[in-house]
Amino acid sequence: MKILMVAGESSGDTHGAALMHELQQLFSKPVFYGIGGPLMLKKGMKAYYTLDSLRVHGLVELLPHLPRLYRILWHLRDSLAIEKPDLAILVDYPGFNLKLAAYIKNHNIPIIWYCSPQVWAWRKGRIYKIAKFVDKIIVLFPFEEQIYRNIGMNVSFLGHPRIEDTVSSEQIDHFKQKYHLETAQLIITLAIGSRPSEVKFHLPIVLKVLNLLEDQGIKANYILPVADSLDLEWVNTQIQQSTVPILLIQDSFLESIHAADAAIVASGTATLQTGLALTPFIIIYKVSPLTFWLAKKMAKTPYIGIVNILAQRLIVPELLQNDFTAQRVAQELLPLLKDSSHKQQMIENLSSIRSQLGTPGAYQRAAQSIREFILQRKE
Repeated sequence: MKILMVAGESSGDTHGAALMHELQQLFSKPVFYGIGGPLMLKKGMKAYYTLDSLRVHGLVELLPHLPRLYRILWHLRDSLAIEKPDLAILVDYPGFNLKLAAYIKNHNIPIIWYCSPQVWAWRKGRIYKIAKFVDKIIVLFPFEEQIYRNIGMNVSFLGHPRIEDTVSSEQIDHFKQKYHLETAQLIITLAIGSRPSEVKFHLPIVLKVLNLLEDQGIKANYILPVADSLDLEWVNTQIQQSTVPILLIQDSFLESIHAADAAIVASGTATLQTGLALTPFIIIYKVSPLTFWLAKKMAKTPYIGIVNILAQRLIVPELLQNDFTAQRVAQELLPLLKDSSHKQQMIENLSSIRSQLGTPGAYQRAAQSIREFILQRKE
């Protein structure tokens, strides 16, 4: 069994590696090739390209990268005749993967899509392209299942894997000891993005936030978790201008949000993980003005944060683009740090989300669903 897999984001690398692991339990020596990150490579993927080659931030910012992205796309297209995969598993990343899916379909190779693009949030028309090229889609949120069922797709909601992101009190204690965070000071985590462009947009404003918090008498340990997709030394150079000490950590994202009293989190998977950790937080995001204008034109939901979408109301503040200023972030963060009732209300609101996301074992169920799909195709 040879499987083409393509993931274009750090979160996709996590999903892809976990699916590879589960499929390796169900099939005898499956072979994987395609595009992935360090986690997928550790699981034995033959990488035509790594995540670095696909990572782009924003719509307008994409334009100068198009020639390179199309060369990668065409290389993978040509690989279909050489590698002759039995199955393709595409993980989110719709801008690239939908184009690739069209080529795969021409080779009569079955396609499974894991983790739906946010067709319910923006660019709803993509759902019809997915239906045209994709044989089965596995979605991560319960409301997505009906969206695809309404257009006749083979769709399954099998739970969200982030529901298993638990951290024990012993792990938190060890984390605090390791980084000397046992003091009575608050811990504030700065999860400002996994792409260099996100760090460049977000970090200067966040550094100003820290100064404002210090002016308000907040004494805190500030933690900045550095994603595998970022170069630690480069991030370190970016924080040199800070007058407030910031601790950079790697490989301990979950501990950093579970240990935190509050967090500033860039829109993305990290917002769900922070919400499930029941850590009060603020959602931030900034792109180029033209990219934001285009995205807003295409948006179909009033919220960007998945915690707010699941709650169907604003339970976590969203400070986007022009609203993302140091003053506004500090204004929203201070009540979470100083007002215990305000903090508790957000925690209670976040706790209501977990029940919507299924039970542990999402990756195992997804792998089993993929196996059943393959067996049915052979009948």
